[in-house]
Amino acid sequence: MNEMSIFRKILVFCFLTLPLAVYAADRAPVKWQEIWQAMGVNPVIAESVVWPEYMMYSYWQDWLETSAVSSTYVTSGSGFDFSIGVFQMKPSFVEKLEHAWMQSGLAQVPELQFDISDNRSAREARLSRMQCADWQAVYLALFLRLLYISYGSFDSTGAKIQEGIDTLPVSEQVRLAAAAYNSGCLWPSAGLGDLESLRSKASWTGFPRSLLPSPSARKYCYASLAREHYLEVSE
Repeated sequence: MNEMSIFRKILVFCFLTLPLAVYAADRAPVKWQEIWQAMGVNPVIAESVVWPEYMMYSYWQDWLETSAVSSTYVTSGSGFDFSIGVFQMKPSFVEKLEHAWMQSGLAQVPELQFDISDNRSAREARLSRMQCADWQAVYLALFLRLLYISYGSFDSTGAKIQEGIDTLPVSEQVRLAAAAYNSGCLWPSAGLGDLESLRSKASWTGFPRSLLPSPSARKYCYASLAREHYLEVSE
């Protein structure tokens, strides 16, 4: 299955069905795994990176919060930020991701060529994509593609310049990719990403595992939760 056929399936799903309130609790849907596979991403790594967010997702809570603030984002722009969707992506994160993707030279498929203008039309289109669970799976694939290039072993000429994220044990790849996803990262040129910058974020323990978090609630390490899921499903 190629990228074009994947996008036909996404468009049909997003426009002809309603989002579900409850998703599978043990693994990501097969459809998302097909998307990740078609886009050149290891499905188990992708699933594990977002698993902590996926497990905490509540459709109705997300709908209420998004309905209250989405119009402000469309009119005001990225200065107004909030989390949305099954993987709790923020518009600011997706904006940066789209910019990096369009500048990477990888945007060959028309459906993956984004309008990155700072205007209402671009923000409306972006928000519409973010509200579709399948599109969040696509954005995750783009994120991982860029991450493995920036923090990989090779520069843009194909010369090996470091022992990149691709050389690490897969469980450690998951841990660092999850840290980058949860805390944010830069996408420098191929092979120039500093793995130590990702390792420094991988021990952060600020992730709540409650739909109604409170200051006294226990916080968890997002990267460790992602790694634990990978180890469970890869046994």
